[in-house]
Amino acid sequence: MFELKKASLFDNALPNITQKRTMALEAVHTAAGKRKEYVILKRMKHDFDYALALAGIVSGGTIELLPHQSQEACASNCSTHFALQKGCADKVEDLLKSHKYIFPTDAKGKVLGDQPFCDDATIDTIRLSFFDGEDSFGSQCRDDFVSVLEENIEPELPVAMVCLIATMIYTILKDWSSGNPPSNAQVKSFNASSHVGVYKAHQATLNRIFEGSMKKYHALMARLYKAVSAIENSASTASSSAGDYLDLDAMAEE
Repeated sequence: MFELKKASLFDNALPNITQKRTMALEAVHTAAGKRKEYVILKRMKHDFDYALALAGIVSGGTIELLPHQSQEACASNCSTHFALQKGCADKVEDLLKSHKYIFPTDAKGKVLGDQPFCDDATIDTIRLSFFDGEDSFGSQCRDDFVSVLEENIEPELPVAMVCLIATMIYTILKDWSSGNPPSNAQVKSFNASSHVGVYKAHQATLNRIFEGSMKKYHALMARLYKAVSAIENSASTASSSAGDYLDLDAMAEE
């Protein structure tokens, strides 16, 4: 199950049925290899029905990508960082427009279009969800955070992880759309698969950056990793895209 969770957070947090089966097959194969279960590996190679059965056991279970405490923390982060309170429907509508909520703002409220996904709510929620302590998911998978650049090996956050958290923030804000805070039941019932369009919109934003400049993409994702990773913290005290706010030209390459 851990290998499938890792595949989900590093590759695709919202796979379709076919993708999930493929991911489950690869996860079982990887887990068997790490545990030196050579009999299982050999049978998987020659008996596809057996391999599918094992994958079905894994993919049929519930993979908890985000524990309830992460969802509660996200709701609290959104309330604090976006200063949400009763009667804030207009503010929420503005934040949701073109996914403005993924961008930080300066002291005058100007959107910093060269810093997508660098808002405090996103960074704090990723840190609490995946990098909170030595036993956290991020710590267990430290060697899996790699760079897209050969000449710069600074670790990066994966797209799937960033998009999943950004999608959760979207759902929290949607729950605030009436101007009233979401109930505990609403917060705990987060289901990213209900907002595939939002998830894909965030993917499209990151893909646009990657296609525009791999160096800028790396600088962004490496910056995010540094901001959320336990190492750095201990060492230092269907939906529109974000294109209206994204300022690719102004983004740093290092």
